[in-house]
Amino acid sequence: MEIRHLKYFTAAAEELNISHAARRLNVSQPAMSRTIHDLESELGVPLFVQERFGLRLTTSGEKLLIYTRQILDIINEAVRVIGNIPDANCVINIGFIASSINTFLGAALRSFRSANPNVVIKIHELSPASQIKALRKHQIDIALIGNPSGSVRDEFETEVLFELQLEAVIPESHRLAQRKLINLKELVEDEFIGYNEESFPGRNQTIINACLVAGFKPVLSYQADSLVEVLAIVGSGAGVCLMPADVASLPHPEVKFIPVREKLETIRFTAAWQRDDARSIIGSLLDHIKRQK
Repeated sequence: MEIRHLKYFTAAAEELNISHAARRLNVSQPAMSRTIHDLESELGVPLFVQERFGLRLTTSGEKLLIYTRQILDIINEAVRVIGNIPDANCVINIGFIASSINTFLGAALRSFRSANPNVVIKIHELSPASQIKALRKHQIDIALIGNPSGSVRDEFETEVLFELQLEAVIPESHRLAQRKLINLKELVEDEFIGYNEESFPGRNQTIINACLVAGFKPVLSYQADSLVEVLAIVGSGAGVCLMPADVASLPHPEVKFIPVREKLETIRFTAAWQRDDARSIIGSLLDHIKRQK
């Protein structure tokens, strides 16, 4: 019997519906049903009775629920207490995108290390999608990404650290390059550089939504895999883009960042971490990051 058996059973017992319990724990319905069946086989008794509109606990199921709640409460308390014990060998792995290091992350890590000299910080430059994959595999402890999808918010703990304004990114040779402020609609005839959806999920839609505010739908002519690639393509004169203002901290020869007049939806720069990671050091690190903006 594993902890997940107890978690799955408790969720099913509280929801009295396999589908609802599966959504609550972000697992598939077949996996939930299979785990409950395995637990019943191991205990040798039925725990649920299927009824017309859901499930009903058997007498054995009602008794087991009392114990599983107590067990999970003890486990959660143990995680909380142990997570708050200073650990000279504590290591935190952080995923980040390139634009973060010069704008806030470098200063935040220096501040954090000064306050927590016994904690080892390791950073890994990854696209937002790769960060989520690494977080899921426990290869990193914190992912620092742009707007998280609904599935990310369902699966992980998330916190919006700050908001970033979108700016127009155009070649220095562009007809509007000498302007200090532009109307986004002035780019209606330009081709827009897009992102590979597998690397930056949702970012293309952010660009499209912003242009729709200005009254047009952009043509996304290229799918870049990184911020640096977008800057290089724009610098070559192949198109324009909308990017968070902090990306200007990256080298961008032949490229201009120009604020736009329209009020656009911001990029909500977000931290994500495992729901069961209750270490206080995680919250402390995020506080140091927030103080840099």
